[in-house]
Amino acid sequence: KIKNTTGSPVENENFVGREKELDFAWQHIQNGNSLILASPRRVGKSSFSKKMLAIAKQNDWNTLEIDLEQIQTEEGFVRLFIEKLEQQSWWERNKTKLGKNIEQILKSIKPSFEYEGAKATIEWQSKKDDIYEKLTNLLDHNHDTLIMVDELTILLNALVKDKENGLKNAEFFLNWLRSFRQKSGSKIRWIFCSSVSLDNFTNRHRLGHTRNDITPFPLAAYDRATAVRLLKGLAENDNLPVTDAIIDRMLEKITWFLPYFLQILHFKFNTLIKLEDQPCTIETVDKAYMLLSRENHLDTWDERMKEYDDSEVEARKILKLICKNPDGESRNNLNALLNRSINDIDLAEEKVSKLLRMLQNDGYLMENNGKYVFRSSLLRDYWHFKFVN
Repeated sequence: KIKNTTGSPVENENFVGREKELDFAWQHIQNGNSLILASPRRVGKSSFSKKMLAIAKQNDWNTLEIDLEQIQTEEGFVRLFIEKLEQQSWWERNKTKLGKNIEQILKSIKPSFEYEGAKATIEWQSKKDDIYEKLTNLLDHNHDTLIMVDELTILLNALVKDKENGLKNAEFFLNWLRSFRQKSGSKIRWIFCSSVSLDNFTNRHRLGHTRNDITPFPLAAYDRATAVRLLKGLAENDNLPVTDAIIDRMLEKITWFLPYFLQILHFKFNTLIKLEDQPCTIETVDKAYMLLSRENHLDTWDERMKEYDDSEVEARKILKLICKNPDGESRNNLNALLNRSINDIDLAEEKVSKLLRMLQNDGYLMENNGKYVFRSSLLRDYWHFKFVN
């Protein structure tokens, strides 16, 4: 049985599949490498990362999990890093083993917290080189350790909003992470993931050099067999007498088997049956899908468009045009679309190329037989209902 936990990372028996990917990723980490999970949102990157941490713990590694979704500043990162560190069961052993005056190091770092957010001052800037060096030295680099950093790009996007020093601070932060990873002899490994593409961020701001020591690890949507396994497990847990035909219909409607999409379709289907006395039939699957495409479950895909900054309007124009045509649109049509407002065909083609790459990285679009289409039929129908109807 699999509990339907929608929107949050899943763990233990609720984590389904990924056996090959886990084995490959763990071997990669044991070989001395770090990982960037280069996949669109809702693929299950956070769940996968938590599973990797569990595997590391089973192998007597130290582990640390840092979620940056609510962090807006470098000072906030430092505060959270130390807070999470002090919560670990291995932290006391770490302090003893290092044989250093760790408490004195912590005391020298913590006063910087008073400068967080809008109160950040020149004093923080003058101290941060020393603070980051001390932060690096808080950990035992001779012990196998896995650190998971979630929503890294959200913090980076928050940093660059400071028009004066933001990009410089983001580059400094990424370079510090790179130097941490490359510390000679260090046994500390990292997993980075984010619902906003790190690849898009570093390419847009020409910071690719800050992550060129890590090979992106692509985490794909479920294959059909795993999707079936998930839907059957959810149905069993909720006592739904689903048939193979019902499962097939769910998969036919979803098309792109993201765990989250499968979960929310099951939830809507289960709701119609349990609360509205609908029959457990293919027709109810169709109704559940239709309702789902008109609700707010996919609003984050709309909200995250703001991360495209001054390209958001043009990206939305592309998505709006493509969502009107299930068969997709050609590159020429998209070039013509932007050229109508830019009136410079070379610039239009350059912008289309850049935006298509970003929209594909983020999971909105894919190329199919020379045309660009929504990767998910559910996302396309949501976009059409919200921005065209």
